[in-house]
Amino acid sequence: MKIFILKYKRVIAFAVLVIAIMLICTTAGVSVYDRSSGELIDSINTCSVPQGKIMAHGVDVSRYQGDIDFNRVKADGYDFVILRAGTSQGGKDKNFETYYKNARSAGLDIGCYYYTYAYTAQEVKQEVFTLLEYIKGKSFNYPVFLDFEFHELLSYDRTDENDAMIETFCKYVKRGGYYPGVYTSNSIYNRYIDKRTLGNKWDFWIASYRDNTHNYEGFKNSFSMWQYTSNGVVDGIDMRVDLNVSYVDYPEIISRFRQELDAYT
Repeated sequence: MKIFILKYKRVIAFAVLVIAIMLICTTAGVSVYDRSSGELIDSINTCSVPQGKIMAHGVDVSRYQGDIDFNRVKADGYDFVILRAGTSQGGKDKNFETYYKNARSAGLDIGCYYYTYAYTAQEVKQEVFTLLEYIKGKSFNYPVFLDFEFHELLSYDRTDENDAMIETFCKYVKRGGYYPGVYTSNSIYNRYIDKRTLGNKWDFWIASYRDNTHNYEGFKNSFSMWQYTSNGVVDGIDMRVDLNVSYVDYPEIISRFRQELDAYT
């Protein structure tokens, strides 16, 4: 054996070198592929352009709305529903699965939202992983929204952290294969986040109850969606409900998003 090794040591050394190079390239290739894929997905545009007119009417609901007949909701003239998937303190909304199934059966377009009680971007990142488990296997043609309105986040010295929380949520939701967005109030948008940066990077769904109508002109060129009342009456829902208008064609936008995403995944 010793004679064999001495006789063929150059061949053996070359073979070992080749194997080592292959292992290094393979390992590097995997890490580079993962990193590049994430960067490519990050580069997909997820900031829609409002059309300056109402494209669709919708409601948003949680377990507090109780039993809902989504067929009657659709027949009452509503095009989409945004479902609460859960909260970071209360877990998954107990009606989320039922609402999702029945809204799809009724032919409504669907999105969802997650209410955060997090204080940091790192906490939000962990919440995104939880949210992705809640919605695993589901298809949405409206965004997956971060519900950003927890009162303890609303201070001027938190602006940088608030921005980081929103950025983290949207980035990791997108990497999870879903179109992200942010729900908040008009006052929070104007006071406690960097609206100039984030408003040109992500879609915002704004709550502002000006006159309980959807006729205010100030939002139609600025935001993707507007929640204009929390006191709506809709056939098929026994409780009062939030009413919304969308200024973009989300089913078309998200269809294009999925096509681009598929190219990277």
